[in-house]
Amino acid sequence: MEFNDIHIGMKCGSKKGSGTVTWIDSSTRTVYIADTENNSSIEVNFEDLIEDPQAHNRQDIYY
Repeated sequence: MEFNDIHIGMKCGSKKGSGTVTWIDSSTRTVYIADTENNSSIEVNFEDLIEDPQAHNRQDIYY
């Protein structure tokens, strides 16, 4: 996945949590996602993102 492929509304995951992209900061390559579990904002570096249309909860990462 390329940085330019990221768009608002996209479902993504990371080790910090999964959710929907709400804001993209291209100057720092940081993506902010709304956590699906508690709807809080999570700041994630682009390199730590996992494109996953079946975004899982944080507890499901280590199954």
